[in-house]
Amino acid sequence: MFENVKVIYFISDVHLGSAGHSGSDREKLAKLSLLFGRMAGPGDRLFILGDLFDFWFEYRSVIQKEHLEIIRLLKDLRSRGVTVDLLVGNHDFWIGDFLSRELGITVHRQPLALEAGGKKMFLAHGDGLGKGDLGYKMLKVVLRNPFTIWLYRLLHPDLAIPFAKWFSQVSRNHLTRDMHLDPGPMLEVAREKFAQGFDCVLLGHTHLPTVHEENGKIYINLGDFIASFSYAVFRDGVLTLEYIK
Repeated sequence: MFENVKVIYFISDVHLGSAGHSGSDREKLAKLSLLFGRMAGPGDRLFILGDLFDFWFEYRSVIQKEHLEIIRLLKDLRSRGVTVDLLVGNHDFWIGDFLSRELGITVHRQPLALEAGGKKMFLAHGDGLGKGDLGYKMLKVVLRNPFTIWLYRLLHPDLAIPFAKWFSQVSRNHLTRDMHLDPGPMLEVAREKFAQGFDCVLLGHTHLPTVHEENGKIYINLGDFIASFSYAVFRDGVLTLEYIK
């Protein structure tokens, strides 16, 4: 239950640092700066529902220099008193303690259930939810295993990061082929959550902005900050999908 929260913002799927899209990173960061500028300060809250980064990995003394600008923007946001929560996605699940230790961002590794403004909300990135896709679900367990992370850390960053970017591109091609054109599986997840008593379901992952309302409940897929530049806002008990122009 959130008390004294004025406005809650939700974004997902920014994919900063995606291979071959350095130019688009500038546009993403500029529009993130515009969005962050709308957040007044104490009482506002931001939830990032996964894949802020196309790839993120923390060594003991190394982070990726290409992400310094978003770190600066988040630090400024936090300095104004905005609370920031980040759920890991299928591209940035190797986030360690840097963002929480240095910026005071709360990192979540599982979906969230919360209540705000009298509404019960379910928040998740969306990968691995629902029925089917057992192969991905098994791979997810392996990749997030502490032993796998330890092994990967043995690789030099100049080898590890390019390999991860290649793997990320393969994953993105799979998503484009299998999910962008079919919002049905996510809608089924939302309906399952409605049946469990949730009023609002917010997901990402598909990159397809979606608003679906039924029986007084609402499902929003946040789309992305690549082509749509879409985000959700919860204000005065009302949840809406909006766009940065």
